[in-house]
Amino acid sequence: MEGSLGPAMSDAETEKGREVSQRFAEVEDELRQGDSLASLMAEQWRGMAGMAGMFVATIAIAIYIRPYYDVGELHAFGASGATQVRYVALELLAIFAFTALIIFLARWGKDYLIKYGMYAVLTLALMYSLVPLAHMFVLDFDTQPYEVQSSDERNGKMLGTWGEDGFVLYNVSAGDFNTSVDITAWNASNDYKEPVWTMTHAHQVNDANSPVSMTSSSELLTFASGAYAWSVEAGSGELVESYACYTWSEDEPEPLANMFGGCSVAVSVEDAIYLANPFDDLLRYRTFESAPGVLTQEARWRLPGFNTGDGIVMSHLLDDDEWLLVTATQTASVLLESTSPAFDLGQSGMNNATYLMQQMPVEGAAFTSADVGWSPFMEQEITEAQSQPDTRHQRLILLGESNGSITGVEWNGSSTADERYMVQDRMNLGNLVDEVTSVRITDLDQSGFSDLLISGDGQAHWLYTTSLVDRASFPVSDNAEAVFFAVDDDEADMVVLSAGDSAGSTLVETGELTSDMFPIYGLQLLLGPTVVGVVATLLLLLLLVVHSEWYVVNTTGVLLGAGVCVMLGVTFVPALAILFMVLAAVYDFWAVYKSKHMLDLADTMVGLRLPILLVAPQDGDYSLIEETERAKRTVTSQSAAPVAKPKRSKKGSEAMFMGLGDIIFPGMLVLSAIQWLDDEAAFEVAMFTLAGALLGYLALMTYVARGKAQAGLPLLNGGAILGFFLGGLLFLGGDIFSFNISW
Repeated sequence: MEGSLGPAMSDAETEKGREVSQRFAEVEDELRQGDSLASLMAEQWRGMAGMAGMFVATIAIAIYIRPYYDVGELHAFGASGATQVRYVALELLAIFAFTALIIFLARWGKDYLIKYGMYAVLTLALMYSLVPLAHMFVLDFDTQPYEVQSSDERNGKMLGTWGEDGFVLYNVSAGDFNTSVDITAWNASNDYKEPVWTMTHAHQVNDANSPVSMTSSSELLTFASGAYAWSVEAGSGELVESYACYTWSEDEPEPLANMFGGCSVAVSVEDAIYLANPFDDLLRYRTFESAPGVLTQEARWRLPGFNTGDGIVMSHLLDDDEWLLVTATQTASVLLESTSPAFDLGQSGMNNATYLMQQMPVEGAAFTSADVGWSPFMEQEITEAQSQPDTRHQRLILLGESNGSITGVEWNGSSTADERYMVQDRMNLGNLVDEVTSVRITDLDQSGFSDLLISGDGQAHWLYTTSLVDRASFPVSDNAEAVFFAVDDDEADMVVLSAGDSAGSTLVETGELTSDMFPIYGLQLLLGPTVVGVVATLLLLLLLVVHSEWYVVNTTGVLLGAGVCVMLGVTFVPALAILFMVLAAVYDFWAVYKSKHMLDLADTMVGLRLPILLVAPQDGDYSLIEETERAKRTVTSQSAAPVAKPKRSKKGSEAMFMGLGDIIFPGMLVLSAIQWLDDEAAFEVAMFTLAGALLGYLALMTYVARGKAQAGLPLLNGGAILGFFLGGLLFLGGDIFSFNISW
């Protein structure tokens, strides 16, 4: 709410029951006698310009200190609360309660309670502005760029990652009749210069192009090449078992019964091996320690929806009888049963395997990457979880898709069937990248708690803590197949695997990660800036008490408003900020024009000279102290004699007043745009929002110039919202209307 000579300047003759300064009412009447709007605005341009300057200055300071709030994750309701409507309702209730309390105390004649209660609130609010402002002068938010230090091509195609910092490659060598495959395992123990182990196995019969798949478990790596399936010890590469997926008939190889097309993926358990063919048939074969290489078929199922012949994204044995299989078209946890039901002739003698969990990609998308590891959302440290029976069988299944979607499924092998697999609803990462090329569960800082490493669009994003804040981003290859961290005590490297220039090769890129590559994170309370901020707060409050002149009130109000703008801006996403602004504008309209209690509140605040209102004098000799004291004397005297109207030529004692909320609400949307929108367009959209608010301010001034107190939020908020959507359409297109909010 805004007015010339303060929000208290209403028509005293028509507003019954209000004790408004007679002088203020007289000036309002006089202003309304102006010949034209242009002349009225010309007379008051100094105040209008000054108020506009404070409007912009408040928001500019808020933008300047926002990084402090960002790195400290100073969100009032947490990162998840930024999208929840109920917190907007909570903020509105707080405003209503505050307003009601102030009006009650004012009517009760307890102005001193209002004044000193507000001083306590102002102390805290000012520190939320001045402490961050003091830190901004000393904190270094710049980071050193990440650089690739080693780039080498390795012979072989990638099969998958291995351990914490390793990967496995395969290379097929053609022979005169049979082909062979070399499996090589690599990790950071020798800086990826040489394989940690190498093993060679028969590959195919006259088919060098037959792909190889790998299934990982806690102890074994199991491979399938179409003609063969075999397992090795994960740590050493020593061969454990080997089986042929075909038999010889008349000197010609033939697939095993029902194993048409050969074995595309294999899973080894204690006394059996499960083989799946390219046509999504799954067969269980009994194995015998006393008879190596012998297979006896025991059961058969269908694996609907996988299309294993098109390739395997990930195959991992979660438990003795739970097999996680990820292909482009589907993710499922397959129950590895010992026997299959009796043949159902209606299904051509085939029975579908039991899926304990099933996830489908978004329509039109495909799964591109997957990982299994300790969940970032565990309450225990990793070492503690590993040692406890009820938690050591817990993992997070992380899935990335070609459309940028990222899904987490919590697995608890110790829970009942209904609670064994649960989609993690605390992951809201759909807008992180356009296409996910690699997902990884990691612990870069060795805190004992997991983080996520998500790659796509040429960037690798390290998502930290349970809030999954984008702690740091690093450039990687656009076609990176796997990205992970190699951590050794206080040293860490990033490893990027992608297809090499040579056919059948893999490019391995590594680079050291140093502390100066990571932005500042966490609440920063350095001794020097904190002391400066607290002392500055106390000095401003002291000035308010002993000399509450307009420039002291304005300085305090601008700093106070900046802090509140940024606090609200980082708390709510733009959609909720807009909802908040619309509801506040409706309330402001009702409170000024209908109930008129906002005018009562403004009268009280003007009289107390608190920085809830900003003051824009029309001339340099204006004194807020003298004006408010004169107003008090006029109300107290209550003279029955008519008071002569002042000459309009005397403008030195006039001023314009604006409620701090008229700046805070548009500023909140400006800050929210910078905080939550895409970095490439956030600032531009924010500036459009500010420009819209200033146009709303200009429209407001056409009313204020006539001397009538006005509800400021309808025009100011309306202009800011229109500016936001206009800028959003120009720089983000239709995505600006994607709200993604919940109750």
